[in-house]
Amino acid sequence: MASNTFVFGIGGTGARVIRSLTMLLAAGVELPQINKIIPVIIDVDAKNADTTRTLKALELYKHIREQGYGNREEMHEGFFNANLNTLSSLRPPTDKKEGFSDSFQLQFDNLETTFIRYIDPQEELTGDINMDFLEALYDNTPSDHPDFSHTELNLRLDLGFKGNPNIGCVVFNNLTTAPEFKFVLKSIGENDRIFIISSIFGGTGSSGFPQLVRILQDEEKLRNNLFGALTIMPYFNVTDNNKSAINSDRFTSKTEAALTYYAKYLKGKINCFYQLWDKPLKQYENKEGGEQQRNNAHLVEFLGATAVVDFINKPDNTFRSKEKTMYYDFGIKKEDQIIDIRHFYNDTRNYIMHPLTLLTYAMKVYLENIPSLQGEAFYKELNLGSSLTTNPFYQNLSAFFETHFKAWLEEMMMNDRKFQPFNIDLELNSLVREKQIITSFFNKGISESFVKERLGKIENELKAKIPDTEKEKRFLKLLNRVATDCFEKLETLPSIA
Repeated sequence: MASNTFVFGIGGTGARVIRSLTMLLAAGVELPQINKIIPVIIDVDAKNADTTRTLKALELYKHIREQGYGNREEMHEGFFNANLNTLSSLRPPTDKKEGFSDSFQLQFDNLETTFIRYIDPQEELTGDINMDFLEALYDNTPSDHPDFSHTELNLRLDLGFKGNPNIGCVVFNNLTTAPEFKFVLKSIGENDRIFIISSIFGGTGSSGFPQLVRILQDEEKLRNNLFGALTIMPYFNVTDNNKSAINSDRFTSKTEAALTYYAKYLKGKINCFYQLWDKPLKQYENKEGGEQQRNNAHLVEFLGATAVVDFINKPDNTFRSKEKTMYYDFGIKKEDQIIDIRHFYNDTRNYIMHPLTLLTYAMKVYLENIPSLQGEAFYKELNLGSSLTTNPFYQNLSAFFETHFKAWLEEMMMNDRKFQPFNIDLELNSLVREKQIITSFFNKGISESFVKERLGKIENELKAKIPDTEKEKRFLKLLNRVATDCFEKLETLPSIA
């Protein structure tokens, strides 16, 4: 039975995995048994640049799908086919009581303050006895100390928990008071699935994950729903910074402590438990949060997104009872500093890398070939002359390809553990790394003339089936068909024998 899947991304890592998931859904990975995917980003660091970038990508995806397909839930193939939507899309048109914004991010209240003011807003607990108790639980370095703002009681909550899960637990306990979260609890149906993404070596993710599981399963109606979770262990380090509350030397001890807690208290609560980690080779610049925390996309986050796809696509009859949680790791064929398509096993190559290759071909055709074909019949039939620069659909598609999808690929290519499936700066015959399309005098492969001919012929076929009132849908189909024809020239994805 088709259902919705709620994907909770906790903290910066959760947001970055959802960013990768957005790219996979844009590529059209197969999700045949799903109605809607509802991403819910939970990050108290309101201005975190990684979270902000993910939210922009999600919003562009939502607009592209709405403009291209409308609100059709029967779409299960082609680019942007998955109905990726916000919480407010679940609200009945007649329901006027829920007044929250149309956003992919869950909003917390009253976090623009320090931790001590959060737990004691009226300053009623600051007497000597009460302060002695608080200082026994939390650090309260004197105000003239250089690290005053990093101590636990004086931590600014709207900049994140800075690796302090003990503080995060207190804040997450109040999640149930947020109007949007109340709507989440009301909106999850008995056949819907729930997936939670978090890191285990920081503050927001490691505290938020067990609290969120507890809160959700305190709802009697949700105790029989299928739960999946992705826990990401350390996969990067940060540079030393005495002025920062974040210290990667503590990542391992925090991971061990969190795993011990999870093993004891989450047993029997998760159906599928996915785990990912990597040798933390990369040292990101130590930015505590806010607009400065903008990390390059990483292979681990991409693989984390494939865990969400795997969970969604598992048939109901494959799940055991929660007393027997199924655990999953991700393996590659060969350990290398540079990873490409050849390193994956067949399922990942076929169900993930194939559609991702198609979207990459489509991006190249859209950004590099189509603008130079203004005199062609297909260009005129689709009114691309004016639409490419003025129609919101094409403006959003251009922004998604250039600012988000292409940038996402480039960032993974440049990271320390490099993921380089494509040569995106080379011509189409050389696009797929380690699989050059061989050309000859009689066969030019994916040439400019080949792309032009296929665009014209496919548009002629599609305009007989899709009316002019749905030209955006026709264009998405056109891009998908052209990308498929390019892939046929490639024949197969590269592999290690």
